[in-house]
Amino acid sequence: MNKTAAIIFLLLTSCGMQMYGQSLKDLFNKETIRDIAGSVVEQLDVLPKNIEGTWEYAGTAVKFTGDNILTTAASQIASGQIETRLDEYLQIVGIREGAFSYTFNADSTFTTSFNKMDFPGRYTFSEEANTIELDYGKNEKLRGITLKTQVSVSLTSMELLFNADKLLDFINKISSSAGNSKLSMLNALTSQYDGLKIGFELTRKSGSDVKTVSSGY
Repeated sequence: MNKTAAIIFLLLTSCGMQMYGQSLKDLFNKETIRDIAGSVVEQLDVLPKNIEGTWEYAGTAVKFTGDNILTTAASQIASGQIETRLDEYLQIVGIREGAFSYTFNADSTFTTSFNKMDFPGRYTFSEEANTIELDYGKNEKLRGITLKTQVSVSLTSMELLFNADKLLDFINKISSSAGNSKLSMLNALTSQYDGLKIGFELTRKSGSDVKTVSSGY
């Protein structure tokens, strides 16, 4: 049984009597099936080959992790509030579509590009933890900066999530916005929550090579 058929079968069996009075066409139209199947098929193993290429900024990402997670409703409200503030701040300092990207190379080097400035470094990949450590080495502006990011990737998109304080420090340095009142407000907001990660939604740059492999597990 292929993945699409398996997904449809599971959905059918889980719906049970709830399908009564509702047509199969309504429940499983072509768009619904395509969206569900696509979300499964597109999700890739977080491996070096699958992250190679250039990924451009598409928006902000916020996630609560760890044991001290808020209730679902409260976390959604808090996430939305933080995401709005983060997006406002990033727009102010110039991190927006077309102005910010990451390029990951096969030789474990990477480049962060921001407003026509390039910040190169080396990355270390952990398959078990689905993390990448970004080391900017001796770069004059980012000397000593090392960031660990949680990664999820599909054929066309990538999400990078960082510890909030580390990412804000990084943004502060590349944008030379020390003392910015928006940053202070964002710092105060994020410091209220344990296990908070913030970061970027990225999309694969058009024309960037797509090389996908499986972990084999």
